[in-house]
Amino acid sequence: MVGRNPAVPRRTVRVAGRAVQTTVTARPAVARRWLHSTLWREGRALRSAAGLTVGLGVQWTPPFRKLPVGAEPRPGTLQLCAGNRCLVFQLVRAGAVPRILRRFLADPRVTFAAYNAGSDRRKLRAHHGLEVGSALELRGSAGMGNTSLTDMAQRLLGIRGVEKSTKVATSDWDGERLSR
Repeated sequence: MVGRNPAVPRRTVRVAGRAVQTTVTARPAVARRWLHSTLWREGRALRSAAGLTVGLGVQWTPPFRKLPVGAEPRPGTLQLCAGNRCLVFQLVRAGAVPRILRRFLADPRVTFAAYNAGSDRRKLRAHHGLEVGSALELRGSAGMGNTSLTDMAQRLLGIRGVEKSTKVATSDWDGERLSR
């Protein structure tokens, strides 16, 4: 049995019948541990010719006033998923981004697959100085244009009912406690 640290908020959520272990944290040390563990678990894929593919998500609290032209909203969280494990790193609460996370994001052997990869990359660079080395725009690569996340999950993965409600999308991603 693996010991559980109650100071590290972990939840197991089910997606299409599969268990996904999720770690939510603003603590750089916890993010470092998650990355070290992920690199160990996914080492074979990382060393293969194809490299490692990791899901990438960025969430932000929508601004309540209009932003200047060209300005991007500040990301509140960075979400990474590898295999059946996900990290939700609360960027705005972290104080610092671990060096290993910076290196991981910039590693050319890792492809970060995202729903809106270009926008996520711009926001991470503009507000946190984070460079994403290799990104895959899921809509473009699948020839799906401006398809919804719900339709993409169904068509690409065969998973029905994946939805991101407006309430969740516009919630307080800068908050200390993420509740949904």
